[in-house]
Amino acid sequence: MVSSSGSLSVQQILELANLSLENARGVKDAELALELCDDTEVALSGIKGSQRKALIASRKDEDQTLSKRIATSYVNLGTLQGSLGRSDKAHANFKKAVQWGGNIEQSDFKSEKPGGGQEVQGGTGAGSRGHIALISQDIFTENVNPPTVFFTPPQADERLSDIRQLAACLGLLRLFHSSDDTLEPTARDWLQAVENDADEQERLGILATEVIRGFVGDELKDAKAVAEVMCLAPVLDRQNFRFLLSQFYSGVDQSDLLNIHHLQGLADLIHGADPGHLESDDLVKILELLSTRLRETHRQSSTYIYQLTLAISHVLDAMADTKVNGLDREELHTPLGSYLDKLRGSSDPYLVYQAAYAYQALQYVPDNETPWQAALRRTGKVIQGISGLVSAAKGFDLNGFMEGLGNIQQGMAGATEVFKVAKTAYKDAMLLVEGGKDFVDSLKESFSFDQKRTWYTALRGADTLIRDGQLVKFKTLVCEAPCRRDLAFQWGVCQRLGEIAANSLWGVDTRRGAVSFLDELYRNDAEWGQQLNVKQWILTILIQLSSLSGSVAQCM
Repeated sequence: MVSSSGSLSVQQILELANLSLENARGVKDAELALELCDDTEVALSGIKGSQRKALIASRKDEDQTLSKRIATSYVNLGTLQGSLGRSDKAHANFKKAVQWGGNIEQSDFKSEKPGGGQEVQGGTGAGSRGHIALISQDIFTENVNPPTVFFTPPQADERLSDIRQLAACLGLLRLFHSSDDTLEPTARDWLQAVENDADEQERLGILATEVIRGFVGDELKDAKAVAEVMCLAPVLDRQNFRFLLSQFYSGVDQSDLLNIHHLQGLADLIHGADPGHLESDDLVKILELLSTRLRETHRQSSTYIYQLTLAISHVLDAMADTKVNGLDREELHTPLGSYLDKLRGSSDPYLVYQAAYAYQALQYVPDNETPWQAALRRTGKVIQGISGLVSAAKGFDLNGFMEGLGNIQQGMAGATEVFKVAKTAYKDAMLLVEGGKDFVDSLKESFSFDQKRTWYTALRGADTLIRDGQLVKFKTLVCEAPCRRDLAFQWGVCQRLGEIAANSLWGVDTRRGAVSFLDELYRNDAEWGQQLNVKQWILTILIQLSSLSGSVAQCM
């Protein structure tokens, strides 16, 4: 889309403007239609006065044709604005059409109705869901079992083969009964043999405790040791869990040099915790520790800062889920928010996004607007990923969730607030090139650090659906979310699709669907907007996928 001179050509600017105008004609919400009309004006304003004079003065047929097309666009824009009650804007654009050589008469001021000639509907709230993105029906056509690593249960008197098998067995004992019809036959048989055997159950619990003791006695505690003990974390009893939590906390707190493995373990432990194992005070103290380490980390690589920011995001997610409040605004909330805002200046796009995500999570901590409880993404859902023995997932109330998004949005700034990203998108399409900005610079300016946004809540819902294998509902959420054109939401969706495509535990059809979804987001500007930085992010993901093994390549 860039001319050889490093800026958008007049032809490209016109195409961009007409795309926005076509979108404005297709919606039924008056406020959104006016927003998209503004996008069209912004795009057309990118044609400089000198370019207009040169085209009008030119005797070349192609230049004269282009001038007439631009004049027609201004006429069509003015006509639509007039039908929406903005006669001032309509007359201004009719005058611009005359400047481009158009012939304007009063009879040209017709009342064109957006949305295919139907009456324009105003209003706010759930009405913002009226425009639903269309996407290929071949993408994510059915729900699937979540990705799992299958472990065969041992015989009742057989030795366990490894820690993951121990975790699977403890998970079965903790969450299921042998009569549960969601279990695979081998799991049901094992559970029937063991659930009434108190000695065997005690032996399994002792083995878990011994694993934790071995971890505590390991002076190195490298990545392998952390990964092994983390297999057990979701199925530990409260006492053992809290002891392990204190070990990771101390590892981060007492090390002069930040131990990345302890940090990752602490983040993962919180991310998969049974809600009954965590106290509000735990989360506040952990957040205080991580916030202090983050603000005191000087001249460290962006990898360290990213890991700290990611850990903070997990803590804030848990706090939002469990409705923790009472954070000291002066000592913790405000300083942390300010530092996350400063991370927008990083040259690492991954860090910029994670900082924006953490900032949004922080905005939800003092409030009670989180639309689901922590149990949705913990306990049984974690066990599924460990054992691979569960054949069905619980449902997700998508309609209620979507309604919750609409309510949050309405309480913030009106139904059309989320669509203001369209205006930013069309501005950035030219500013990105005209001003010589690179990808990261544009990204920094686009992520919101100023107020609570619905894209954070929507991405949390998307995580729940992906974790449960509810891919049909995930597609519906992405296409119908009121924030679907928000840059940060699209970035997060692309990141999650890339993770699905790269994970060999998903089926080939599922991974192929993820790649096709990325392709739709990249190509379909009419539905998803002209987000140049999202397009570059998608290309980055696809390049990374193409460099992986053949199992990924066959999905592309």
